Amino acid sequence: MTKTILSAKWVLPITDPALKNSGVVVEDDKIVELGSAEELTKKYPDAVVRDFGRAIILPGFVDLHTHLEFSAMRGLCEDLEYTGWKLQLTKKIKPLVFDDWLVSARLGAIEAAQSGITTITDMTGTGASLKAAKELGLRGFMLYELSGMNPNLIKSVMDKAKQTVSKWQEETDGSLLQIGLAPHSTYSVNPRLIKEVGDWARTDKLKISIHLSGSKDEYDFVKYGSSRLAGAYRDLMGWSDHLWQPTGASPVKYLLQWGLFDNDVLGVHCVYVDEEDMSALKDHDVAIAHCPRCSAKLAMGIAPLRKYLKLGLRVGLGTDSPASNNTMDFFDEMRIGLLLQRAANHSVTENESESFIKLATYGGARALGIEKDIGSLVPGKQADITVVDMSHSHQRPLTDPYSALVHTANQEDIMLTMVAGKIIYSGRKTIGPDTEEILQKIESVRSKLR
Repeated sequence: MTKTILSAKWVLPITDPALKNSGVVVEDDKIVELGSAEELTKKYPDAVVRDFGRAIILPGFVDLHTHLEFSAMRGLCEDLEYTGWKLQLTKKIKPLVFDDWLVSARLGAIEAAQSGITTITDMTGTGASLKAAKELGLRGFMLYELSGMNPNLIKSVMDKAKQTVSKWQEETDGSLLQIGLAPHSTYSVNPRLIKEVGDWARTDKLKISIHLSGSKDEYDFVKYGSSRLAGAYRDLMGWSDHLWQPTGASPVKYLLQWGLFDNDVLGVHCVYVDEEDMSALKDHDVAIAHCPRCSAKLAMGIAPLRKYLKLGLRVGLGTDSPASNNTMDFFDEMRIGLLLQRAANHSVTENESESFIKLATYGGARALGIEKDIGSLVPGKQADITVVDMSHSHQRPLTDPYSALVHTANQEDIMLTMVAGKIIYSGRKTIGPDTEEILQKIESVRSKLR
């Protein structure tokens, strides 16, 4: 197959120093070589050369927490703290059928590609996200979401889950997607169901992701048995007749009791944690999906990111969903995440912009345990690549490409998104899906939500 050389003013390998006036050689689904653009074009005279000029080439972003199928809910429940938002959203989505969820997920997949995201970790109960991600060619983990507090329904919930997961595994065979499990949260999953999910994951070696210690209401529900999640949300879900005994423990310590962390676990949010919680997460090698914009927008708080990194935990970034975050813009995630840490800690750390770029790429890959394949531009790795335009007036002069990416770029600057050597977004167009048709259909989906 013909080689392609992607060249630009800067190339950021992530695990090696930045390169200037350089290029990346791609063949099939792999990265072949990095180096001077001039030397690479001489070495490979038959290669197709795509010179992006004043731009930055870096690995595709790894989004550790998404709900693609919630894209139609963008701006639907505004100016609410987490529990109020959760209550409103749960009520409003009831009229949707699978075709609605699929249109919504396709919109989310398109936005991911337009934002330079090449890998996602998506929680889905409908399977719409799986179909949309596979159609577009995204890499990632599709996690079947389980919930339920009724102990009498645990067997039926598990039977359905096992049938669905088996079906999804067949559907994704040979694709870039893997299947895992997502017990929704500590406030929506019966403890016996949590244990059964953990046992199943251990037997079949399935990845688990769970919303964990994201809000004060969740913390108070688990530890004290009192919060709006213990009252209004349980009433809404029909769980009020099922006894919940306060545990006297934090959500992290509560999950320890049920053995969930004896698996490959990705904890989402992890805002309300103490030193003992963090030690437990470290001891069990739980990875963290840090979602700073969602946590800030829904008044959940600010996660202790610097402490996580100092402890050596595997941490990456997640956008959550347009329902809670409005966009899947990874530059906003990095920028706001960085600024919140500075404000909360009243200090600036060394090379902080570079650190956030690393969290968005290699950090996410490491959190998923796939850093040998993606997350940095290294010969032999998968060609998951994004190119960012840096030619605008507000980006000049430019001396530090890391700082410029974090503080001046946005998803509108993405010039190209490539997954496993296949271009899925270029020239402001997504390759494959009919974006205009999806945008038209999304309006009818949204009308059901009003």
